Amino acid sequence: MLIGNVIRDNALFYQSQGYQMIYWDLFDFSLLERIRAIKKSGRGSHELYNDVIIMADTETSKKKKSAIVYKKGKKYMEVYDNHVVAFTVSLRAYGINIATLYGHKPSELVECLDKIHHSMPGERTIVYFHNLSYDYTFERKFMFSKWGFPESALNVKSHEPIYIRFCNGIEFRDSLILFQRSLDKVGKDFNVEHQKATGKWDYERIRKQSDEFSPEELEYIEHDTLCGVEALDAMKIALGKHVYSMPYTSTGIPREQTQIRGRKHQIKALFNKICPDYEQYIKQTKVFHGGYTHANRHFIGAVLRGLIKCYDFKSSYPYVLLSEKYPMQKFIKHDNCKLDYILRNSENYAWMFKLILLNPRLKNDEIPMPVLQRSKCVQTVKEVEDNGRILMASYVEIYLNEIDAAVLKEQYDWDGEMCVEVECAKKDYLPRWFTDYIFELFEQKEVLRDIDPILFVLKKYELNSCYGMCVQRYVRDTIEEDYETGEYKPKELTAEQEVKEYNKHIKKPTTILNYAWGVWCTSYAMRNLFTLGKAATDNYSKDRYWIYSDTDSGYFINPNEAAIEAYNEECKRKLMLNNYGPVHYKGRDIWLGVAEHEGKKDEYSEYVTVGAKRYCGRKLSDGELHITVAGVPKAGVKCLDDNVENFKRGLIFTGEVTNKKTHTYKYVEKIYIDESGNETGDSIDLSQCDYILDEIDLYDWDELLKQQEWFPIRELKEDMFDV
Repeated sequence: MLIGNVIRDNALFYQSQGYQMIYWDLFDFSLLERIRAIKKSGRGSHELYNDVIIMADTETSKKKKSAIVYKKGKKYMEVYDNHVVAFTVSLRAYGINIATLYGHKPSELVECLDKIHHSMPGERTIVYFHNLSYDYTFERKFMFSKWGFPESALNVKSHEPIYIRFCNGIEFRDSLILFQRSLDKVGKDFNVEHQKATGKWDYERIRKQSDEFSPEELEYIEHDTLCGVEALDAMKIALGKHVYSMPYTSTGIPREQTQIRGRKHQIKALFNKICPDYEQYIKQTKVFHGGYTHANRHFIGAVLRGLIKCYDFKSSYPYVLLSEKYPMQKFIKHDNCKLDYILRNSENYAWMFKLILLNPRLKNDEIPMPVLQRSKCVQTVKEVEDNGRILMASYVEIYLNEIDAAVLKEQYDWDGEMCVEVECAKKDYLPRWFTDYIFELFEQKEVLRDIDPILFVLKKYELNSCYGMCVQRYVRDTIEEDYETGEYKPKELTAEQEVKEYNKHIKKPTTILNYAWGVWCTSYAMRNLFTLGKAATDNYSKDRYWIYSDTDSGYFINPNEAAIEAYNEECKRKLMLNNYGPVHYKGRDIWLGVAEHEGKKDEYSEYVTVGAKRYCGRKLSDGELHITVAGVPKAGVKCLDDNVENFKRGLIFTGEVTNKKTHTYKYVEKIYIDESGNETGDSIDLSQCDYILDEIDLYDWDELLKQQEWFPIRELKEDMFDV
């Protein structure tokens, strides 16, 4: 009761003070003395955290306009040091925006954060940046100058810290890694009061730290951090978290709930029975592949007109986690055997093995989406590729499971095969408590869509992260920052150290999900994509075409809609076999896994693709062209001048139109003051850059067959291959 009174009194105090947007050095930091300090729950934890949500942000400027230079006929922008010209820090506690402090210089931001921290009663203060790696680069030397080097940090990739902790008690976290979306999208998803004030800051203007801010510029920088703290507070409340227990990443959102539910069902005991040893785990990482994205080579560069339809799977990965069977015993070694033997025994057993193929080639040129992935092969000889997929080769070695192997056998002929390093395990449905949790999240997501936008977003995060938790690697590279140079380098581990790290990780009580489940999930999802593709095109007939694939969607000309409906009925049947049905909402049944088509939203009158992640289409829903090009913002569609014919090899998506920028890291030996009085440390130069559209190489199938050098079988021992 006493704590409740304190919280109420403090909330009333901040309400009476009113919100302030104020220059940082004019703020009365003593107002923060009434921020509550809370003890982190758990044994042996004595540190007090300041119960306040804080987000900081910087705006930066070039020192001069980038000059255009040409090298070997290509256009480049000159790269210069950059500097901070504005910062904001927003504070929110007790559901109230307390203040936004602003300033100009990077050293002032560090001083401001230091004063905030030391004005509050707790020992630890958490500060968010939305894209921490960017702001940290500009501020790092100023932080080191005042606080020393960090005491700890976690980097999953180069220049991508999840958190950075300093000895003085300040900890930085990245809200971009948590939300997995732009701040503009975060504000809309969480329906916050202060939306991002897009368009009110001119990023091309050359600025100095002595410049005054216009009212529009102040609004822009204020709303950036206010939007962030309001969204973080909404997430904290919805998740029932404290400021210290907020997840670092989006997969952290369902991880705790999974562990709580798993403990009730002795999941650790099951994990200990079935978890792979280190060598088996490494083999499973070789079997794993990502989603299937590919363009039909027969239509590369061809402008298609008429009616092109897109079908999307409804929650593809969650569906197969519920409907399919997975390795539920520890893998055991099996004699080398024929592929047909593995496939005959694939209903009740999971298999992983290395498949060696002699002279593999597609059965015919009509197969639009080759499954054999060059980057996953451990050895190839004289392969012919179609945008990363193998059409034919003299020799191939690849690690597979029985699901991928079945798709491969449907598509390819070969002259000889060997299955080696064979291991198998019995299959069964995933633990009921886990599949029930997944279905519960799907149901909540569908029902909350129109009721509670915040909970809807969170349930969507949780649902999508269930697969991510399964496929998270047990041993990941540790990236360390050299605080002197700014370089990021992987921490080298010996083979013995890596095994030790693996064994240490799998013994943790929180490690409860089998990595193999994620591997098989991906394989089942890819198989379903190929099953749909075959059904929609009547097994690749002459008048039905599969144009493009992207993990959980397919684009078709004249698809067989009755066959797609039959596919959907099979999806429903498989769900019901595991006692799952539809979500009943607003008089309709919503099924996991079915291929959906949302009318004109999923229909195109014009369409062209030049390769994976490179396509353009005119949607019937709005009559406008839309593009997807990896690395090019959607605004790049303006470069087409509303003419789909312009989407072809050599098209230049200019930086002036797309605002696509290249990052160049600039590290200086020490902090300096430039001729305009700007404090300057390390920086990132963002310069507009062009993107030139390319397309995949095209081949004549008959000529390929004539020219291919097949591996001579007579030179091999008879017992080496099953021929």
